[in-house]
Amino acid sequence: MPSLMTRGKILTLACGAVFASACTTSPTGTTKDIFDFISSTTPGAWSTKDGLLRAEFRPIAFTTFNYDTVKGDIARGHGEHLTSLATLLGVSRERCKEFGLLAQARYAGLESPRTTPEEILVSMKSILNAHPDLVSGRNVN
Repeated sequence: MPSLMTRGKILTLACGAVFASACTTSPTGTTKDIFDFISSTTPGAWSTKDGLLRAEFRPIAFTTFNYDTVKGDIARGHGEHLTSLATLLGVSRERCKEFGLLAQARYAGLESPRTTPEEILVSMKSILNAHPDLVSGRNVN
C-alpha cells in the first residue's frame, strides 16, 4: 500500500490532470479568458487576503468550471450544480426548486454550445431581477 505522502501526490496529480483537461476542453474558451484576465490584472484581484475567491467572482468561476453540468441541470430544472449556483447568487435554500423551474423555462435560449458562462449568469440574474423575492437578502448584481 502506498504511503500517505505518495497517495497525496497521486491525488494532487490526478486533480491537476482533471483540472487541466477541463480547461482545455471548454467549449467557449472562457476558462482560458479567465486565466488571461487573472494573469493580466493586479495580483490578488480575484482573491481575499486569505487566498479565498472573492464573493463577486464565485458565480462566474463556478459556472465556468462546471459549464456542462450547470447547463444540464438548467435543462432538467434541478440538480446539485444548479442549486449551488442559485445559492451563490443569493437564492434562499427553500426557493431553489422554484428558481430551477424558472431557469428551465429559459433553457431554450441557452442550449447552444456557443453559450458562454457569462450568458448563463446574465440569464440567471435576470430571473432574480424579475423575482427579487427569491433572493435571501443579498445583492444579485
